[in-house]
Amino acid sequence: RVIATGLIALALGVGGTSYVSDSLYYYLFFGIIGGIGWASVSIPLVTAAVSGYFVKYRGLAIGIAVSGATGGQLPVLSLLGVLIATLGWRDAYQILAVLLASFAALVYLRFKPPLANPDDPAQRTAHTVDDTLIERLKLLFANRTFLLLLAAFSLCGFTTAGVIDVYFIPYAISCGFTLIEGSAAYGVHGLGNLAGVILFSWMADHVNRSRLLAGIFFLRAFAFVLLMFISTDISVMFVFAAIFGILNFGTFPVIANIVVTHIGVRIIGLTLGLLFGGHSLGAAIGVVSGGWMFDLTSRYEWVWWISAGLAAMAGVFAILVKENRPPREAPGIPAAA
Repeated sequence: RVIATGLIALALGVGGTSYVSDSLYYYLFFGIIGGIGWASVSIPLVTAAVSGYFVKYRGLAIGIAVSGATGGQLPVLSLLGVLIATLGWRDAYQILAVLLASFAALVYLRFKPPLANPDDPAQRTAHTVDDTLIERLKLLFANRTFLLLLAAFSLCGFTTAGVIDVYFIPYAISCGFTLIEGSAAYGVHGLGNLAGVILFSWMADHVNRSRLLAGIFFLRAFAFVLLMFISTDISVMFVFAAIFGILNFGTFPVIANIVVTHIGVRIIGLTLGLLFGGHSLGAAIGVVSGGWMFDLTSRYEWVWWISAGLAAMAGVFAILVKENRPPREAPGIPAAA
């Protein structure tokens, strides 16, 4: 119901924006109503909704759902671009609003609350939590795993949305590449996001998750070192874009998978919301500090070196998370009596 309501709010925001001619109403419909709707269908909420329906393949299910955040951009933005070019932006926004409202109806009618599963350790953990917000916050901030993930994911935000999403294309241009070449490399980065989120979500169901998460962060640190050598060869830039793209969104389904078994699905929405808030805070710090360092030095190398160090630090936080999932039984070997 939260997601369906969020889609309706998003439809109202987008549809209302198509009629505005005053900046005040633009802020109201697009900024406030649309913003509330977007937040209600963001990655943490979608992850929380999907987690309750799966146990065995929960990680893969989360990954496929989250992959829409990056994979859906290509068809949706392409369709929106065609509609704007042929009909104008107001009519295009109205069509988009109708599509959003249709999806809201589909979500409300098709999806029912998941049935309780007594064999799911995530649900057993969740039932021990009080319903008050204060008690839930106390539980989370007293939880070692949550604090480690919060630290790691905040540093993750610095290294991804904070610096790469903002400064990669300007850095490519400063290295002598054209805007088109830099944008094309960033497009490869987007395709890597889609591949990585599905790959690592599947791996999260089969391997030690803390080691997997740490490995992603350590490889990301290496990728930042590679980034400093792209000026010599355009192929190196595209290799970096592909590697970093695979490693970018891949952290989230692994973290969500860890949250499910350590904290439970009942408060997964609040948990992931706080983690995502830390990610956004880290991103904001990355944007500001990256611009400040460039203003001081007129170079991006210090931004990349600091980001490499922070990515490695995030890997250390991740490796300290204890794996609490029992090992999978080998096929054909029965469990001990």
